[in-house]
Amino acid sequence: MRHHIPQSRHNERSHRALVLHLWRNHWQLLPLLITVGIVPLLVLLHITPIPTAYQPFWITEQVFDFFSYYKAQLIIVCAAVLLLNILFLYVRKQLPPQPIPYVIPLLSYALLLICSALLSAHSSIALHGFFERYEGMWVLLSYLILLLASAVLITTVRQVWLVVQVWAIALAIMAGIGVSQFIGFDPFQTESGRLLIIPQRYESLAAYLEFHFPPHWVYATLYNPNNVAHMMALALPITTTAILCAPTKRSRFSFALLTGLLLIVLAGTHARGGWVAILSAALLVLMIVFQPAIRRYWRQIKQFALVFVVMGVFWLAWNLNHHQVFTAHNPQLNQTSISFHETFLETLIRHYGTLGSGRMYIWLRSLEQMDDTLLIGRGPDTFALYFPNQDEYKRFFNQPEAFIDKPHNSYLQTWLNLGGGATLALFVLLFTHAKRTFLLLTTAPHNTDLYPLSLGLYASWVAYLIAAVFYDSVVSVAPIFWIIFGLSVAVNQLLKMTMQATS
Repeated sequence: MRHHIPQSRHNERSHRALVLHLWRNHWQLLPLLITVGIVPLLVLLHITPIPTAYQPFWITEQVFDFFSYYKAQLIIVCAAVLLLNILFLYVRKQLPPQPIPYVIPLLSYALLLICSALLSAHSSIALHGFFERYEGMWVLLSYLILLLASAVLITTVRQVWLVVQVWAIALAIMAGIGVSQFIGFDPFQTESGRLLIIPQRYESLAAYLEFHFPPHWVYATLYNPNNVAHMMALALPITTTAILCAPTKRSRFSFALLTGLLLIVLAGTHARGGWVAILSAALLVLMIVFQPAIRRYWRQIKQFALVFVVMGVFWLAWNLNHHQVFTAHNPQLNQTSISFHETFLETLIRHYGTLGSGRMYIWLRSLEQMDDTLLIGRGPDTFALYFPNQDEYKRFFNQPEAFIDKPHNSYLQTWLNLGGGATLALFVLLFTHAKRTFLLLTTAPHNTDLYPLSLGLYASWVAYLIAAVFYDSVVSVAPIFWIIFGLSVAVNQLLKMTMQATS
C-alpha cells in the first residue's frame, strides 16, 4: 500500500536536506555568505550619544544611525568567525593548500593601518569609526580577513557560484526597494516599513522618521545614492557575465532580469560616477576579448585614440573656461572679498570649486593636507576631524552649510586617514593583481567555464576602483568589494590549475 506524503512535508524535508548539505560541505563559508547576503540589507536604528569633545563636529547631541552601525558590527563578527574557521582548519590540517596571496603588501597595509590607529590623537574614533560611518581599524582589518578567507577557502567553482548567488538574492531585494523608490514609493516611509527598521524600544520615534532625499532618488538600503551607484558598479559586471555562464538556464534568465533591474536602480541614483565605472569596465573587457585584433590594428587605434584625447582636452578646456566665466559673474559666489595673498589651490577653488557637485573643492582642500600624512595617517575614519569645515572658501562648495565628513575619493580617504605608506601598499596589492589577471586572461583559453567567471570578477572590482575616484569606502559596499577581490584571486588560481592540467 502506497502512502501519500503531503506536499508541505515533502518541501520541508527538501529544505532541511538542502540546509544540511550546505552546512556539511560549506560550513566554513557561512560568514562570507552572511556578509554578502545580509550586511548590505541591514537597516536598523541605533542611537549613540556624542561625547562632549566631539559635539562641535555634529549638529545634534545624539546620532540616529540606520545604515552603518549594525552593518559594521556584523562585518566584525563575520570576520572574527572566518578567522577562527581558518585557524581551526589549519590546526586540523584541513586548510586547502592555497598560497596566501600578496603577503608583503597585505602585511604592510595592515601594519601601517594599525600604527595609524594606535598613534592617532583620536583613538576612539580611529578604532571604532566616525559617527554614521563606523569604518574604524577593526572594520578595516575585517576587510582584509574577508579577502583572505575568500582567496583561501574557495576551492571549487560551485563555491564561487554559491557566494555569487547569495549576493544576487540580496541584490534582488535591494533592487526591489530601489525600483520602488525610483517610481515614487519608498517602503521605509510607510508605517510598516518604519516599524521594521526601528527597534521596539524606539517605536515612539516612528512617526517622526523621514529620510531627506528628492523624490524618485534611489538610496535603497545603502544610506546614500552614491553608495548605491558604487554597489551597482561592483554588481553589474558580474550579473552581466552570469547571463552567459551561469550553471543553469533558469539562473541565466534570473541574472538577465536582475541586470535590467540594477540598471534601473543605477539610473535612479542620478550618479554619473557609476556609469563612468561601468563603461570603463566594459572597455577593459573588450580590450581583453579582442586583444588579438587590437594588436593587429594597434597603429590605427593609437591614431584614433589620439584624436579623441585631443578632442577631450579641448572640451575640458572649454568647460573650465565656461565655468570660470560663470563663477566670475555669479554674485552669490563673490559676495565677500578674498585676500589677494591666496594660494594657487585657493585660486583653483574660487574658480572651479563647484565642479563635480562640489567634489573639486573637497579634493583641493584635501590635497593640501597630504604632506602631513606622508607615512602614517591621522587614524582610520578621522577625516572629518581635520577637514577645514569653517573655511571661508567653503562658499565655493555647492552646499556651504553642509558638514563635510568624507573626501568623496577613496584614495584621498586612505592617504589622509592611514597615510601614504598604507596607500602605496594598497596600490601595490591592487596593481599586482590587476596586472597578473590581465596577463592571465590574455593567454588563457576562452572555452573554459572559469574564463568568463574570472573576466566578470575582474571587471567588477576594477569598476569599483574606478568609481572609488568619486566615492568613499563605506561599510555598506566595501566588504563586498574585498570578497569579490578574494574570489578573483581564487578563480584565477583555479584557472591556472586547469591550464596546467590541460597543457
